[in-house]
Order: sequence, then structure tokens, then C-alpha cells
Amino acid sequence: MLTSRFFGLLAAVSGLAALGAFLCHWLLAIDYAVPFTIATGLVFAFICVALFFLGRRSAGAENRMLFSNVFLGLTMVKMLLCGLLVVGYVLLGAPANKLFIVPFFWLYLVYTGFEVYFLMRLSAVVAK
Repeated sequence: MLTSRFFGLLAAVSGLAALGAFLCHWLLAIDYAVPFTIATGLVFAFICVALFFLGRRSAGAENRMLFSNVFLGLTMVKMLLCGLLVVGYVLLGAPANKLFIVPFFWLYLVYTGFEVYFLMRLSAVVAK
């Protein structure tokens, strides 16, 4: 996958994620969580960019297991960051209710689906 195609798809996915997050905030009246949602979207977009470049670099490596190791390692880092984001927001932000998690899960689902898509495209290099 070309870098320009990746960034074009990332922009489209980010637009879809922003639209869904906007709808969540509009329908659930959770305006207090807008900074958390924006920060979460930026973190997920950064993780996608890091995973793309590390995955692309490891896909053509001589060690055929390197791609899997990179994917699993960054997945664990992503899960740890997600947990830290949510727990940190609950402890430090003291939200009025727990509905702030709805746009978080929406963003997680959208960006994880995108990661699966572009990693499958990158893994075709490993399979050859």
C-alpha cells in the first residue's frame, strides 16, 4: 500500500470517526467529554500511522515473524493506552456520567477496523 493511499484512507476514516463521535455527543448530550473524544481520536490516528510505518518496514524483513511481532506488540501498547486513557479520564476528569465511553468505543471500533484493513494489505508482502 502506498503512503499517499494510506493517508487518503486515514483521512476518510477520520472523517467517518468524527461524524460518529459528533452524533454521539449530539444525541447523548455529553458535551463535557469533547476534549476526551478529540484526544482519543488523535491518539488512535497516531497509533494507525505508527502501525502503518512499522508494519510496512517489517513486512519486507528477512525475519518473517517480525511483522507479527510488531502487530502484537503495538496491539498490546494500544490496549494499555486505551485503559490508561479511560481510567485517567475517570480519575482526573470526574465525568458527570459514564456515557463518555460511547464515543470512545466508536472511535476504537472505527480505527481498529481500519488497522485490520491496512495490515491485511501489508501482510500480502509477507505472504509472497
